[in-house]
Amino acid sequence: MYLSFRDICLICLKAFLLTLIFLGLFFLILFNYNVGISYCEFLNIPKDFALTIVSPGMAIEVAIIMLVIEMVILFLLIKKLKRIKLFNSFCNFLSLDY
Repeated sequence: MYLSFRDICLICLKAFLLTLIFLGLFFLILFNYNVGISYCEFLNIPKDFALTIVSPGMAIEVAIIMLVIEMVILFLLIKKLKRIKLFNSFCNFLSLDY
């Protein structure tokens, strides 16, 4: 069974969107890490604020907290967008499970 042109376009669109999401999350983590480093330098806090090498330092902890807050905001935004018919039809067009 062969794929139609529409199926190939949907596969390419999904792969492109997932790649953009992955790259966006990567740059978001990098941005949060840089903000955490500048936060530590501004307050004169050592970057490795832990006693052991295994535990993350203050800058990494700030980056992790900011990432969690942004993911919660993104979840709440998607939850609010689920009420819009256009968003639902777009997700059904991409056949995403949300």
